[in-house]
Amino acid sequence: MGKANLKPAIYDELTGLPKFNLIKNFLADYIVRRSCTQFAGLEKFALVYLDINDFTYLNETYGYKICDNIIQRIADYLSAKVCNPNYFTRVTGDKFAILCTEFESKEHIYEMIEDVVNNGCNITISDYVFYITMSAGIAFFPEHGRDIDVLMKKAETASYLAKKTGKDINIYSDELQKDIIEQVQMINKLQNSIDKGEFQLYYQPEYNLTTNEIIGVEALVRWPNPEGGFTPPDLFIPIAEKSRQIYSLERWIVNEALRQKTLWEAKGLDDIELSINLSSKTLESESNFQKIEDIISSYQVDCSKIIFEITETILLTQVDMAIERLNRLRAYGIKIALDDFGTGYSSFTHIMKLPIDIIKIDKSFIQSVPHGNEETVITQNILSLAHKLNYRVVAEGIETQEQLEYLKTSSCERGQGYLLCRPLPSDKLNNLLHQL
Repeated sequence: MGKANLKPAIYDELTGLPKFNLIKNFLADYIVRRSCTQFAGLEKFALVYLDINDFTYLNETYGYKICDNIIQRIADYLSAKVCNPNYFTRVTGDKFAILCTEFESKEHIYEMIEDVVNNGCNITISDYVFYITMSAGIAFFPEHGRDIDVLMKKAETASYLAKKTGKDINIYSDELQKDIIEQVQMINKLQNSIDKGEFQLYYQPEYNLTTNEIIGVEALVRWPNPEGGFTPPDLFIPIAEKSRQIYSLERWIVNEALRQKTLWEAKGLDDIELSINLSSKTLESESNFQKIEDIISSYQVDCSKIIFEITETILLTQVDMAIERLNRLRAYGIKIALDDFGTGYSSFTHIMKLPIDIIKIDKSFIQSVPHGNEETVITQNILSLAHKLNYRVVAEGIETQEQLEYLKTSSCERGQGYLLCRPLPSDKLNNLLHQL
């Protein structure tokens, strides 16, 4: 398969790699030859599908010229990693494929691909440093199919599930295919519910733990289930983020929450703070972040009583970008809260770089105090340092009187949880607020 014997048209113009059609033709011939009885026991190969993680975000943020350069550099990286008798090609966009024709076992292939995807790829372009990671799916001939298109689809399926689960590498199985079908069905149901406006907002009160007064509410999205009850957010939100449906869903949430805030203010409930969760996906996307800003600008509300909550996920990606966009929110007078604090990778040294006003201690710590020694010590340290650094602290997930009393004696002034009040639809919350 040397380049000298091939026409230029069968090469990818950007990378110089052989196009996938060339690999397909080679594989078709390979399958015929390996299917002959004289090759019994040798009729196997592996097809690996490689997908660059977060490439859509890179395109949106840095543009196609830099991203074309990234693709070229990744092709060079793969050239150094993939050796004869294996081949690799650029399938399309940010997708590559590797054909492994000789290997000792599935474990051998897995280890080889693990070396490719787990080491990452540092790329410097125009003073930008990019740490590129990839997800990989593997399909085997003839176990997973005897047709190249079928094998490619199954390798792609395995790659998609690897990206979804954070495993980096997946070998195709029928169980994975079942998961894909379920996800596709979930995505279709999500879109149908978004289009029909079937989502609802519930509001969980936040209390002053000293006075037992409601001082704010957190807007929480709820998806009604046709069989009754609600589909859990931890089930559909990750899928919405992967499918990019989170953007339209989040715009609806922000719009609906601010509309409700306007009604409260019109009824004299000006002092009630409103907290809204903002996904890292929206914060990372300039175009979608601007749409959130447009919604905020369209309402005449007291922005000093609005809080946007972010999670520690953003600290793992683009910190400088997060600082710039969070400061744009603060320019409206909006406060920023770091949600689920303590469960991720941040430290006080790290979060001091961000324009944070509020820290919300994750419920996993609150549920273990005061009897869980490690959790109690961590909670005490968070409270102490937060007060010294002038952060407001909110305890999440208060469920017992013992937890509440402990937090009061530990000078935690704010909290929310089922012991105090469960999330309520707006009509029931309105009745509660009017009793203040």
